[in-house]
Amino acid sequence: MRLLGGAPALLALVLAFPGPAVAQYGVGQYGVNEYEMQYGEPIDVTIESLAMMPESYYERAVRVSGKLDMLANAGRSSGSPLAWALGDFGSRVVIAPVRAVAARFEDDARRWVGREIEITGVVQQGTNPETQQQGAMIYFWKYYGPQERKPEDRPAAPQATLEDLLTRLGQWDGETVRVVGQFRGANLYGDLPSASRRRSSDWVLKNDVFAVWVTGQKPRGSGWRLDPQLRRDTGKWLAVEGRVRTVNGIVYVDAQKVTLAKAPSPTAKAKDVPPTPPPPLNPPVIVVYLPREGARNVPPDTVFQVQFSNDMEETSFEGRVGLRYAGRPRPGDRVLDAITISYDIGRRALKVDPGDLLRAGRMVELILLPGIVDLDDQPLEARPGHDPGGAADVLRFQIAGTFFTATPR
Repeated sequence: MRLLGGAPALLALVLAFPGPAVAQYGVGQYGVNEYEMQYGEPIDVTIESLAMMPESYYERAVRVSGKLDMLANAGRSSGSPLAWALGDFGSRVVIAPVRAVAARFEDDARRWVGREIEITGVVQQGTNPETQQQGAMIYFWKYYGPQERKPEDRPAAPQATLEDLLTRLGQWDGETVRVVGQFRGANLYGDLPSASRRRSSDWVLKNDVFAVWVTGQKPRGSGWRLDPQLRRDTGKWLAVEGRVRTVNGIVYVDAQKVTLAKAPSPTAKAKDVPPTPPPPLNPPVIVVYLPREGARNVPPDTVFQVQFSNDMEETSFEGRVGLRYAGRPRPGDRVLDAITISYDIGRRALKVDPGDLLRAGRMVELILLPGIVDLDDQPLEARPGHDPGGAADVLRFQIAGTFFTATPR
């Protein structure tokens, strides 16, 4: 198992947090976390994102959750460490604890196979013990285990309303309650002051004019998930069980459980707080593309991936995405007319498969034509400082062995 390079000796200290319902273990929980000093504050990501675009997260601290799996060849040889992975919705990423938490994690993990845990670590390249291939791995220094008791074994949380929490500020602090409200995403409607958001994964629950932050659990469950960044996912009624706390007049619910729910009454409806205007709409642009700028030896069988800043209208890509060889035609060139495209709504990512091996040493242009729009019918714009000519945007890639650039035409 490869350990993180440059880890200070201080990281050998291991602290455990014995919560009443959730197992937590990690380095630096009550002081400075040296790993986060080295790799930055962790960002919340999904396993799907890591599986689709791992290069975007290399050498970055991340926080991710999923169901714990033991890899197929784990522990086959005597004395070899066990190997683990996290899975979610068909995607999987290999994980490995750093030395400071490895022994404790292996003891805990044997009881948690098939259950959801959360880890915090850094994404680096490593060897998959199951396939012996190089790929993205998460080397983690902190983890949260699943709830130690089954939900049916826990006493039911008392029912409260969001109005109760907001009109009796502080009186519910420390209490575990069940509240029902409408999902409002990552404060997409300005229900709460933006500066009051504690973590990037926090989201808003609202009923009538009463809104609170929900933290600690993502808005998803068995067979369903909501995206805090998508307005079309808002409006769903959710029930949240968690502990209440009030900070500077803002109420937070540290969630232990999130489930789908019915509206409290036929007339219950979340009202927007007037008159906070929505932020101005920004036109969509390309923000990430793979292969990335500076890559060398782009394989002839590469499948290109392009991620956008906005949610795109999937049907607008039809007939407006093309590949061609740059420059004058050469003997043996074939028209690249067998391409297939697919759009991942959740990741805002377009996948372009050439459908043929690309010619070695040639420059290939990925062309996005005018007419590609986002869900607000805003047309795709070229990246700042780039002139794509008559196209909406153009990416260029050098195939097989020569210097690669991904700059517009």
